[in-house]
Amino acid sequence: MPHSNLYLAKLYNDLITNTPQTITMDIPSEVGQGRVSQTKIKHGVILSDWQMNYRSDMNVQGPVSKEYMQIIFCLNDGISWGILNGHRSMAIQKNESCIYAGHDGTEYICYKKDSNFSFKSIKIPTPYFSQLLADYFDGQEIAAYEKKLLNGIAKVSVTPVMEQVLSEISKFSQYRGGLGYLYLDGKLLELLSIYLGEVLELDILMGKNISMSRTERTAIMEAKRIIDSQLAFAPSCEELSQQVHLSLTKLTRGFSSFYGMPIHQYIIEQRLIQAAQLLLDGDRNVGEVATIVGYGKPSNFAAAFKKKYGVAPKNYRASRFSNSK
Repeated sequence: MPHSNLYLAKLYNDLITNTPQTITMDIPSEVGQGRVSQTKIKHGVILSDWQMNYRSDMNVQGPVSKEYMQIIFCLNDGISWGILNGHRSMAIQKNESCIYAGHDGTEYICYKKDSNFSFKSIKIPTPYFSQLLADYFDGQEIAAYEKKLLNGIAKVSVTPVMEQVLSEISKFSQYRGGLGYLYLDGKLLELLSIYLGEVLELDILMGKNISMSRTERTAIMEAKRIIDSQLAFAPSCEELSQQVHLSLTKLTRGFSSFYGMPIHQYIIEQRLIQAAQLLLDGDRNVGEVATIVGYGKPSNFAAAFKKKYGVAPKNYRASRFSNSK
C-alpha cells in the first residue's frame, strides 16, 4: 500500500508539472486595472488574454517577430497600432479581428485612458502554420491563404461561434497533464478551421462584382452560418432576416448572388448531402435519416433524394458500393 501511495503521489505531481501553465501579470494599481495572462501550448503556440483599463494614455512600442503568425480578437473598445519601419497602420473595432504575419519590425500602440480593452490573441510559429496548411489543404487553397495571410492583413468579424470557442479555451484547466495540451490543440484547430474559412470566404465574396455594403455581405454570410449550424431546424427566410438584421429582400437576393442558389434550395442541397453520408455509414434506416436531416415525412425525403441522386435512398448505399467495384 505505501508503494501504491508513492506511485499515485508521483503521478499526480507529474500531471501537475506537465499541465499547461498560465502566467498572469496584474496591471499596477497606480497605472490602471486589469491583467494580462499567457499560456504556451504545443508547437510553441502562445495564447494571451488582455483585460486593461488605464488611468492615462499609455504609449507602448515593441518588436514583432517574423517567426509568428498573429491573430487578434477585439472584444470591447477598439484599438489601432502602427508599424514604425513600415509606415503602416491598422485598426480593429469591437467584435473585429485580424490575422497577419510578423514582420521583424517595431509596432507602437496608444492605449487611451478610461477605455475598457479586452483582447484575445494567438501567436502561431510560422513554420507550424505553414505545416498546417501543407497537411490539410491542396495547392490552390495553400496559394490563396499564403497570398492573403503572408503578404497582408486580413480582417474578419468575430462571429458567435468564434466567441464560443474562445470562451471554451479557458476550460483547459479542468484537465491534467497531457490532456490539457490535447484539449488546447483541439480548440486551436477548431478555431483555425472556422477562422480561415471566414478569411477565404470573405475574400472570395468581396471579390465578386456585387454592389452591396460590407454590413450586408457580413449579414448574408452570418445567415449561411446559422443555416449550417442547425440544418435540420433551419429558420425560415423571415426568421433569418430578423436574426441577421437585414431586410428580407436584400437577404434573399444577396444570398442567391453569393452562393448561386436561393436559400430554400441551399437548405435542401445541404440536407441531402448530409443524408447521403448518413446512408453510406449504414447505421440508420431511411426514416431515421429523414428525421435527422429535417424531413417530417419520409416520402418527401425519398422523392427529393431520388431527384438529386437518381436512386431511392434505401438503395443508395448498395448502388454506391456496386459502382465502386
